Amino acid sequence: MYFKIAICSCVLLLTISVARASGDEAPAWLQQAAAMKVPVYDKDVPAVVLRHDQSVVVDSDGRVTISTIFAVRILRREGRGFARAVEGYLTNSSKVRELTAWLVRANGFVKKYGKDETADRIMDANDIYNEYRVKAIDASTDADTDEVFGYQATTEDRPLFNQDTWNFQTRLPTLTSRYSLTLPSGWKATSITFNHAKIEPSVNGSTYLWQLGDLPPIKYEPASPGVQSLAPRIAVNYFVPESGQGVGAKGFEDWVQVSRWGTALHDPQAIPDASVTAKARELTANSQTELDRIRAIARFVQGLQYISIDIGIGRGNGYRPHSASQVLAKAYGDCKDKANLMRAMLQAINISAYPVFIYLGDPVFVRQEWASPRQFNHCIIAVKVSDET
Repeated sequence: MYFKIAICSCVLLLTISVARASGDEAPAWLQQAAAMKVPVYDKDVPAVVLRHDQSVVVDSDGRVTISTIFAVRILRREGRGFARAVEGYLTNSSKVRELTAWLVRANGFVKKYGKDETADRIMDANDIYNEYRVKAIDASTDADTDEVFGYQATTEDRPLFNQDTWNFQTRLPTLTSRYSLTLPSGWKATSITFNHAKIEPSVNGSTYLWQLGDLPPIKYEPASPGVQSLAPRIAVNYFVPESGQGVGAKGFEDWVQVSRWGTALHDPQAIPDASVTAKARELTANSQTELDRIRAIARFVQGLQYISIDIGIGRGNGYRPHSASQVLAKAYGDCKDKANLMRAMLQAINISAYPVFIYLGDPVFVRQEWASPRQFNHCIIAVKVSDET
């Protein structure tokens, strides 16, 4: 949740005036973006991001206000799908205050999209219930070649950690990308750069600004790493210097602190009660070896329905599993719930196991230099076995 590279000396000399022919009025920033000269790209590049800025303002109590502006020019009809605005939020801890979009036609006509065109939907359709939701405006069916789509949004949030990330681009070429962070007086920020040479922010008082421009497209290749492992991005930590970056400051200095934070969430939920112990002994009654016992419990837990119900995510419950006894009684759970149940059942028969956070889908996404639970999207289990096993 960033660099200057020369792409091509050939540019389109024709610029499109966004003076209002009729219809609605585009804001000044979108008019300026639509007038930008665009390099000539290969014919398979569907669109180019003209401008993508995010401004984050942090209050002394940790609340943040996030302002985003985005503009994209459609180069091919295949690029119409990029004429979308999507802003995520958590139902109990954040709110999308504004989401407005515009489509600037090649002839200067402007169409505006507001509340009537905004959909509110769940972030992940695979979950039974998830507090992550999005507000979205989809102009893809209206958009066409050489038209510009832009939107602006304002979101209020109380993040779980004093950490943030910014992706300077997707696979699309990007002409301008900026991330700014304004902190209370006396606070400090540090950053780590991924997939690019170190990007140093410019600092003006308590405002930090990271920016890149003229980023070329990232072509898709079969079996390549994900775009987040290829495109430039930054991870930002912000904190009150006197309190340090430890757990008390909603941040982490190192991986030991991350582990201790995760342990405090998981350990109380993995205590085997009478029902968990009885089930573990039933499953392993005929097992002859330690490996047989582990396999018997694993097969049972793997067979439970995968159902995710995340409530209280803004308070850390996206990382906290339900209790082992509850998961056993309900006979369903998500990755952390099932790993936690297996851990408790193994503990009931005197086998130690540990939850392990991982990133599923890209083996090079997680970076050692940034200690943060935000790098993970999945939970598995590690089992301590005897030398015989």
